[in-house]
Amino acid sequence: MEILDSLAKTSSLRLDGGSPSSQEKFLRCRLGSQDSGLLALIHVAEVIQIVLTEILPVPAMPECILGICNWRGKMLWLVDLNLFLDYPPLIASEIASVPLMAIVMQIEGQSMGLVVSQVQDIEWHDLSQIQPATASLFAAKTLPFLQGYLPQADAIVLDPAAIARCPMWQLHRG
Repeated sequence: MEILDSLAKTSSLRLDGGSPSSQEKFLRCRLGSQDSGLLALIHVAEVIQIVLTEILPVPAMPECILGICNWRGKMLWLVDLNLFLDYPPLIASEIASVPLMAIVMQIEGQSMGLVVSQVQDIEWHDLSQIQPATASLFAAKTLPFLQGYLPQADAIVLDPAAIARCPMWQLHRG
């Protein structure tokens, strides 16, 4: 939680207009080499730094599942968010000793770590400004996991509940 607290204290929270009730805090993270994704902060339990050597690979899993690690004495599944959303995989672009960031999401009583190369900021955004994600803008594989995009923030808005309900996880929960 230290990283998330640090971001909240040093963050330049931006207000993008709209009524206070339509404002929500989002965590901005790096996707691929140039894009950014936003996750509603309400679903983020913690942001932890992790190196690939701390991840225990699990055989016969989809390629985007990096494996598991210990989080607060529990098993936490770690997912390469880049690969899951059809970006180049993190492992191909990172060295095993380079720390990555795991955004620990808690959705519907389940915890999952979304691994990214960088967590950038906590920002306020007006929910009414979210534009729909369309097939002309995003890959078909990615669409079900997006709430939309915020043109003024130059970022896609991820749908944490849709990510948590992905059929891929259900097939491999066993």
